Amino acid sequence: MKVWSLLIVTIFVVNLVRAQDVFIKKEAKVSIPWAVTDWSPYYILKGPQLGEGRLDRLKKIIAERLPGHQFVDVYADMPRTVELWGLGKNICTGSALKTPEREKLAYFTAFTFQVPHEYLIVTGKSEVFRRMPDQPSLKEILSQKNLRGVFTENRSYGLTIDSMIQMAAKPPSNIKQIRSSEGYLSVLKMIEKKRYDYTIEYESVVWDFNERILPARALYAKPLKESYPSMVIYFACTKNEWGKKIVQQIDEALQKAATSKEYQSAVESWTVPDSLRKNRKALEDFYHRRAQGNWSTVVSGGSPSDQ
Repeated sequence: MKVWSLLIVTIFVVNLVRAQDVFIKKEAKVSIPWAVTDWSPYYILKGPQLGEGRLDRLKKIIAERLPGHQFVDVYADMPRTVELWGLGKNICTGSALKTPEREKLAYFTAFTFQVPHEYLIVTGKSEVFRRMPDQPSLKEILSQKNLRGVFTENRSYGLTIDSMIQMAAKPPSNIKQIRSSEGYLSVLKMIEKKRYDYTIEYESVVWDFNERILPARALYAKPLKESYPSMVIYFACTKNEWGKKIVQQIDEALQKAATSKEYQSAVESWTVPDSLRKNRKALEDFYHRRAQGNWSTVVSGGSPSDQ
């Protein structure tokens, strides 16, 4: 009887030690809040292609290369993320454009590459395009007081376009900058319902909205004159010691991942084949630069100017 009791106690102690070891290992993981938003094809948060967005795939690749980290999705668009940075809250994002204002609040490292970085002028009213050229200028569109535009407040479209919108937003203004808990797609839904005359959005997002979300009537779109040939998209975290350490670790993981087929396939996902063919050299240059070493704002001179 004593032998059995001793055996039971021994088994219990062994299992308890194992359980504690597992618990400690789980607890040792670094939790990283990662801002996501309903913004297909970058983040796909529902439907049969759940988790197959470009940034979804890149997040998985980095997670596999950092087994000591655990990414926790937090629903927050870029304006909300910037607001949390300003409050000193720990949060990261994989969809940031780097601007001087944001660099005061966060550390950045090059995450992915957009080719072409093409914005479309989007409308639900065919008459808006009646007298517009095939490649209209946003500057000219903003000057047309009979047209009402809508944009996401505090979203960056690149320095050139940002400055145009800020100038046009000065009262009296014919544009509206909004905040929405539904993410960027809520603006396209407003355009679909003809509440405003136009907005601007990435080509791939508009294409996906028309093809996958299937609005009652497809949105009309034309490429903007002020689009960019390409753009680096950044991973960024709150500018404090926590964020600095995370960005350094992500940067090191990206250096190793950049030459892999898995990473390059994710970067090029949801891009039409013709665009990939035309921009092959720019993509290869990005992969080479990304693999060469530090490409972050943690190290002085590590992140070159985007524009």
